[in-house]
Amino acid sequence: MTRTIEIANELKCLWAGGAICGEGPCWDEPQQSLYWVDIDGCRAHRYRLNDGVVDTWDLPEKTGWLLPCAAHSEWLAGCKSGIYLMDLDAGSRELLIDPEPDLPGNRLNDAKIDVDGRLWAGTMNDEEKMPTGWLYRIDSDLNCIRSDGPYITTNGPAMSPDDRVLYHVDTYGGIVYAFDKHRDGTLDGRRIFAKVGDGEGKPDGLTVDVDGFVWLAHWGGSRVTRFAPDGVVDGVLEIPAPQVTNCAFGGPNMDLLFITTAARNIDLETHPKAGGLFCVQTAVRGLPSPAFVLS
Repeated sequence: MTRTIEIANELKCLWAGGAICGEGPCWDEPQQSLYWVDIDGCRAHRYRLNDGVVDTWDLPEKTGWLLPCAAHSEWLAGCKSGIYLMDLDAGSRELLIDPEPDLPGNRLNDAKIDVDGRLWAGTMNDEEKMPTGWLYRIDSDLNCIRSDGPYITTNGPAMSPDDRVLYHVDTYGGIVYAFDKHRDGTLDGRRIFAKVGDGEGKPDGLTVDVDGFVWLAHWGGSRVTRFAPDGVVDGVLEIPAPQVTNCAFGGPNMDLLFITTAARNIDLETHPKAGGLFCVQTAVRGLPSPAFVLS
């Protein structure tokens, strides 16, 4: 029997706003705040840890994530039409690159930044029908390299603490892959890290803690699973929402796990916390996101 993940405090729903597709949690250390987006609702949210206030901004189109950009006050934003520098308060944005100008039916879905300041961003078919999504490596000079694919829906990605392994998710295939990651940004040695079984939903976003354990959200599975570095299930955290989309560590000690969920086509009377933001204090710590280095 799979054991329950060891936690220090009970799981809390911090915000029950019913996001259609809550995603892209990112901890902002200076502000001690958690930013996340509602992709389908075209909104960005910020949860302020000190006072519990949630601020909301409208976005001009579907946006999969907000990530820090070194030497810039704006966020790096993955939108349907490309990657932008975005100022939430001013409502302004500057296009940096569109990785797929020839694929207007795609959109950016999930991304992470590695320790060298490179962006790893996945795309997906917005109608979730065709395998047209790819994982890209985007360097500081905005050189864009296809690194894995194609898939209907890409998810993840995330890196091990030593930056030597990259995890990437084929959501419709039900597989989390691991790659050997090299300092020059190349990947090889693709292998199956984990498979999500029938009745457990589909693998969605993930994060990695300081011990190298992988925390995977299950869309349609009402859970987050923690995998050991060898792919063995270490524990399961049940979430009172069916569509669990992603998770990220934050807090003063980086031991708070923030979990985003969706309420797409969900009856909120049956699942009133669907689309909410959840948080639990864990017995482990994560790492803050590096910033993208834009030359």
